Amino acid sequence: MSVMNKEELSELILQNQKEMYVLAYSILQNQSDAQDAVSECIVRAFENRTSLRKRASARSWLIKILINVSRSAITKRQKVVLFADPEQYEQASEEPEDYLWSAILELQENVRVVMVLYYYDGFSVREISTLLDIPEGTTKTRLSSGRKQLAKWIEDGKERGHVI
Repeated sequence: MSVMNKEELSELILQNQKEMYVLAYSILQNQSDAQDAVSECIVRAFENRTSLRKRASARSWLIKILINVSRSAITKRQKVVLFADPEQYEQASEEPEDYLWSAILELQENVRVVMVLYYYDGFSVREISTLLDIPEGTTKTRLSSGRKQLAKWIEDGKERGHVI
C-alpha cells in the first residue's frame, strides 16, 4: 500500500480541524494549549505519515496522535513551577458560554475524552477503546458515568433556571 501523500494528509486535517481543536480543548481546557496541541499534532502527522498502514484508519491515527500530544502537554504543564500569579495571565474565553459544554468540561478527564470522542467526533465504542488503549467495557462505563453526571448537572441547572 502506498504512503499517504501530503495533499491527502492536508485534506484529512482540514476535514477534522474543528473536531481536533474541540478534543484538545476538552483535554487541556485552555485555548492556547489546545491550539498548540493541534499544531504539534499536525507536525507529527506529517513527520510520521509513512507509519500509517491503512488509509481507512487515517482519522483514528490522527486523533491518536492528538490525544498523545495533549496528554504530554498536561505532563509538561504539571512540571512547570509558576512564580507569578497565574490569574493575571488568564484570558477571557473568546467562545460563547455554552452551558452544556461547561458541564462537559467539569467531567473527569478520562470520562470527558470518551464523551467528546463518542458524541462529538462520532467514534464507536470499539474505536475509542483502540484509541485510548482501554477495554471496551471501560469505555462503556465511562460513557455511562458521563451521561449520568451530565443528566444530574442538567437537572440541577433547570432547578436554577438555566436554559440549555
